[in-house]
Amino acid sequence: MHLLFVNPPSPRNRSIIRLIDCSHEAKADYLWQPSDFMLISALLGPDDGASLIDGTADRLGEADFFRLVAGSNPDLIVFALSGVCWESDYRYFRKTRDRFRDKPFYVIGDIFQEEAYLSRIVQECDGVIVNPFHLDLEGMMGRSGKGLPGVRSAAEAAPAPLLREGEAPGGIPRHGLFLKKGYVFPLARRARFATVTTVWGCPFACSYCPDSNFQPAVRPWQTVVRELEHLETLGVKELFFGDKAFGYPRENVAPLLDEMAGRFNFSWSCYFHPQMYTAELLELMKAAGCHTLIVGIESANTDGLKRYGRHVDKGRIVELVTHADRLGMSVCGDFILGLEHESEAEMLATTRFARELPLDFASFNIAAPLPGSAFRQKAVAAGRMVFGAEGYDTLSHRGELGISAVGYERLRALRNRAVRQFYLRPSYLLRRLRKTASIEHFVLQVSQMAGMARKSLMSAQSRPPPLTGGG
Repeated sequence: MHLLFVNPPSPRNRSIIRLIDCSHEAKADYLWQPSDFMLISALLGPDDGASLIDGTADRLGEADFFRLVAGSNPDLIVFALSGVCWESDYRYFRKTRDRFRDKPFYVIGDIFQEEAYLSRIVQECDGVIVNPFHLDLEGMMGRSGKGLPGVRSAAEAAPAPLLREGEAPGGIPRHGLFLKKGYVFPLARRARFATVTTVWGCPFACSYCPDSNFQPAVRPWQTVVRELEHLETLGVKELFFGDKAFGYPRENVAPLLDEMAGRFNFSWSCYFHPQMYTAELLELMKAAGCHTLIVGIESANTDGLKRYGRHVDKGRIVELVTHADRLGMSVCGDFILGLEHESEAEMLATTRFARELPLDFASFNIAAPLPGSAFRQKAVAAGRMVFGAEGYDTLSHRGELGISAVGYERLRALRNRAVRQFYLRPSYLLRRLRKTASIEHFVLQVSQMAGMARKSLMSAQSRPPPLTGGG
C-alpha cells in the first residue's frame, strides 16, 4: 500500500492549518505540521509507503500543485480541507478527486463537524476521517467508509460519537515525511522540529472550542518513548507536543517525563491547561526539557467563562504563570475577545491582565463561529449562517455573526490595540532578549514578531466580504 497525504495550496499563500478538530490561520509566519496526517501514518505497516504533497507548506501555485498530483500513483488518498478557506479547498478537492476517480479517497477537516458539509462531501468521496488512531487502512482500500472505525460515510443517518475515550494503538509516525522547511513552530528554539502527540482529543468541555467534541485517546508512554528514540536517529532536537492539554492523564505522563529527563536532551513546548497545573508536574516538565507553555487564559473574568463550561480559578492561573517564570520557562497566554457576555470594559480588563502577568507571548483571538462550537450552532439556528458562507476564524477576516455585543470594527480595533500594547513595551522587549537562547532562536523570534505585525496590519485594513452562500 502507498498512502498519499494532500494539503492544498492556500489562497494568497495564507498559513492555513487544517486539522480534524479545528482549523485556523496562523497569527504570524508559522505553520504547524499536519499532526493528523502524522498520526495516520503511524498505522502503516513496515512494507507500506507514504508520500506528502503540501501546497501550503511548499507555497505551491496551482499548476505546480497539480503537476505533483499528476505525477503520483497512490493506492489510498487522504485530503485535508478547512472551513477557513472552504471555497478554495473544495475546488482543489474536486479537481484532485477527478484525477483519482479509480482510487479510494478520504478527507479530513474541521468543517465536517457540520452535518450539511459532511452530507455534501461524502457524496463525492469514500468517507470522512474523524479519528486518526483507530482506522482500518486495509478496510479503507475497499472504497467504502461504511461501518469502518474512525470514518463517517453517507450510509450513516445520524452522527456517531466522534471518538470514544480509550487507549490509542502504538505505531510510530513517519516523521521523515514532515521535516519540511515550510513548517515553522513560533515558540521553538530551533527551526527544525517535530510534533509529538501523547493524547488526541481533549478532556475538557469548553463549548466555544471544537476540541470539546473529541474525547481523549491516550498513547501509552512506552510508545512515545520509542518515537523519541526514532526522532533522535533523525537528528531532531526540538519538539512540539501537540496535545490539547499536555499532562493528561497524569499516570501516563509522569513516567514519560522521567524517561525524558534521564535519557533524552530535547527542548520542547506544549499546550498546558491551568487545571492540569501542580508544582510537581511543572517541575517534572522543566527537568524533561520543556521551555515554553501555551496556556489558555481566555479572559480576566474567569467566573464569566463558567457559562461555556470552562472552570478555571484566576488565582491558579497567576500561580501557574508565576511559577513557570521562576523556573525560567516562557509562557504564551491565549486570550479570547468578543465572547457573547462581555462588555468592552471587560475586554479591556482582559488585555490589561495580559500585561500584568509575567507572560512572554500573548495570542489575542476574536470569538468566532468555529465548526462544532456552540457559537456556530446558535448562528445556524438563527439563520445568520448559511451553507458555503465560511472563512470565519479568530483573525476575523470575515465579519462576526453577532457573538459580541461590541461592533465588528470596534472589536477588531480592540484586538489590534491589545497586540500593540502587549508587544511594544520596552520592558517586554528586554524580557525577551534575556530569554533568547541563541542566535537561531533570536532570528526565529524576530521573524514571528514581524509576521504578527503584518497580520495585524492586514486585519486593520481589510473589510469583511458580503455574507453569501457558495461552494
